Amino acid sequence: MLRRLRTLVAALVVGLAVGFLVAGCSSTPSAPQVTPQQALDKARSTLATAKFVTMVLTSSGVPEGRNGVTAATGTGEVSATAPKFQGTITGTVNGLKGNIDIICITDKAWWKFFTPNYTPADLASLGAPNAAAFFHPDSGLTSVLAATTDLTAKGKARLGSEVLTSYAGHVPSAPITSLLHLGEGAAPFEVTYGLTDAGEVRQAVLTGAFFAGSISTYTVTLTDYGKAATITAPS
Repeated sequence: MLRRLRTLVAALVVGLAVGFLVAGCSSTPSAPQVTPQQALDKARSTLATAKFVTMVLTSSGVPEGRNGVTAATGTGEVSATAPKFQGTITGTVNGLKGNIDIICITDKAWWKFFTPNYTPADLASLGAPNAAAFFHPDSGLTSVLAATTDLTAKGKARLGSEVLTSYAGHVPSAPITSLLHLGEGAAPFEVTYGLTDAGEVRQAVLTGAFFAGSISTYTVTLTDYGKAATITAPS
């Protein structure tokens, strides 16, 4: 009888101990949920401090014959004092459409526009954007993220081998006009961001009136964060 009583007491003690352990585990606070704004703020900070990033710009729905950039690919150096870009842009300049090799450093640019070597390019006189401006940590692509409103989470989406978290919102025309020299005075643009788990902006899809009287879409894809490159003015 005494042995049975001891066995019951021991079982009760073990049961209580297990119960306390389970209760303790279940009461462990879960990680706080990240809001869409917090996620985008982190992505903006990651881009601003990336130092280097590869950019691919594509577009759809652009009206034929209109001046402007329709595509670009290359490497940007993120800097507050000397942002840079080297790559190839596709666009139309005064009715001439083509692919142009270009180097942009701060407000200066050189291109191979129907020439075998780089020559100085006066982009301002053509009303064309300077791609280096995209890589200023405050007024570049980060300014589009900073100006985004009405953010909502849209779940997961696959881009190639990556699964991204999507967020949708609206961007006023001012930062877009500053970067692309398009869409001045337009209604807010719709934007969808794809962010990685590491907090990188992998893709931004912007849709709106980049050109008066039509709706177009520009897609910016950013990869190779921090992968160093040497961008210098041509000799």
